[in-house]
Amino acid sequence: MQFDSLRAFPYPVLRPDSDDYVDGDIQVTAEFEPSEDGQEVRARVEFHLSVEELKAEVAAGRARYVIVFACRDTYFRHVELTNALEFEVTFPAGSLRGEVQIYPYVSAAKQIKAYQAEWINPEFGPGPFTYPVGAVLALDRPQVVYIDRDVFKPLSSIFVIRKDENITGHEWQVRTTDDKVHILVSAELKALIDNARNNKSHRAVLMNSIYFAAVMHCLTQLKHGDHLDETRWGRVIAQKCHNAGINLAEHEEYLVAERLMKSPFRLVDAYVFRGKRHENSNRSRCHCPKSARQHCSKPQPI
Repeated sequence: MQFDSLRAFPYPVLRPDSDDYVDGDIQVTAEFEPSEDGQEVRARVEFHLSVEELKAEVAAGRARYVIVFACRDTYFRHVELTNALEFEVTFPAGSLRGEVQIYPYVSAAKQIKAYQAEWINPEFGPGPFTYPVGAVLALDRPQVVYIDRDVFKPLSSIFVIRKDENITGHEWQVRTTDDKVHILVSAELKALIDNARNNKSHRAVLMNSIYFAAVMHCLTQLKHGDHLDETRWGRVIAQKCHNAGINLAEHEEYLVAERLMKSPFRLVDAYVFRGKRHENSNRSRCHCPKSARQHCSKPQPI
């Protein structure tokens, strides 16, 4: 059903922007991820419902949690009914592409003849209330996500590192005029970067230096440029921002970059800082025989 905050029901319905209930809330999250082989898409759905009386109707089998997935590009539509607050839905390969609309609500699976809840607005009267089969008890705002193979890939996938004979030393440049963003480097730097990708700590440094700066440059271009969201890389970033609930116009570019790259500095902490701490810890230990430890200059364990 279509969401309309002004629509009137003959019975109380829990929903945003409505005073049918004086308290209580429903929030539904749906997070998408590809299968391991990349052929299917899986959605992890969570219903957050704070009205215990509605939960009791589901537990008694008189109501169900319902979520509808509709994709215009593929004419695919799927309705999932369950009594679980958390569940997964797997979609066949090719069924979701482009814009996917999500409609979550709680619906009566059987006729509910005597429903009462503490938080129902007194303007509805004392109750009890009757809901016919299929009636809506609660609904959240519809959501829109974009499903694209490139959107599921790491953000670094929109970049191509190329050598440019006109660039020397450690200088590098960014070109955003193609479908992918080209990072232009010297031949020597290209060789160093290619070799660094085989080491986790080196990759962590790359993500927090060249890639982070390149992402910020792309975000600045999107924020202030014209029609850049029509490029392939621009659409991927725009869709990633939308799916993550990020409004680029309202946030600084470095904050958006951190969120899109999922706090890349944690990689430095995991593979550089912690690795150094572990190395220093090993160096501080004395491996001399017990009889020789009094002559050893290394700190002794307490």
